[in-house]
Amino acid sequence: MARRRDYSYISPCVKWTLFTFNFIFWVFGLLLMGIGLYGVVFTAQDLHGLKSVKIAYIVLTDLSGVMVALGSIIFVVSFAGCVGALRENLCLLKLYFWSLTIFLIAELLFAIACIIFPWKSREIIESVLSKRLIEDYRESQNTQNFVDFLQREFECCGITTDGYQDWNANEYFNCSDHSPSAEKCGVPASCCIRKNMTYLNPMCGYDVQKKKHHEVSEIINHNGCVTSIIQFLELNLYWAAGVIFGITLFQMYVTHQARSLMDQIALQRSRWY
Repeated sequence: MARRRDYSYISPCVKWTLFTFNFIFWVFGLLLMGIGLYGVVFTAQDLHGLKSVKIAYIVLTDLSGVMVALGSIIFVVSFAGCVGALRENLCLLKLYFWSLTIFLIAELLFAIACIIFPWKSREIIESVLSKRLIEDYRESQNTQNFVDFLQREFECCGITTDGYQDWNANEYFNCSDHSPSAEKCGVPASCCIRKNMTYLNPMCGYDVQKKKHHEVSEIINHNGCVTSIIQFLELNLYWAAGVIFGITLFQMYVTHQARSLMDQIALQRSRWY
């Protein structure tokens, strides 16, 4: 006996689960974009007087610019999944499915590269972060706040294995003879050891690059932030692995749901036509 035309092969559970997840992420992406754009406006205002190319570089690589870019990707991909599931649109679902697949492959390749070439990967990450965060520390309030947060929370100073000496690459903290800065040969106050300190002395990092290593270790946290973050992850290995595994599993789940819904829609159309 032939099936009726009004019989649906599309699972409501798959359809509405996919829609709900993507609606949540669509709203999240929209909020992330809004916050990032708000920060971009104020960052651009703080940079008036610089060349347009310099302003564009700082804004795009600033934390606000990264938030806008990340929010835009989440917004577009989750919108495709949300509307594609709601309207049973194969084109949007294919965009959603292949976007998630590409993200998963990229994450896998990055993980493999870090496992096979750990020191080279670390060297590249340190080089990129050091150039952006250390050299442009005073150029953007967002960058400054982000670096200070890292150095306070992870009790570190600088980015690479050179630690606090990274700050010699910043024009305000370098030790060159022609530097007119009052912070010459110093480091930001966020590098200072905060134990037994009720109030942080904003000048505690002055001239530390001139001091001997054993003297520096009594004043500031002298290890680089990448080293401190790796040590933190090693101490919390199970939690870190659980979070990474959970995120990857969720991505695989929604990708599978998208593939299932696409197959169901294709089957439904083939029965109709």
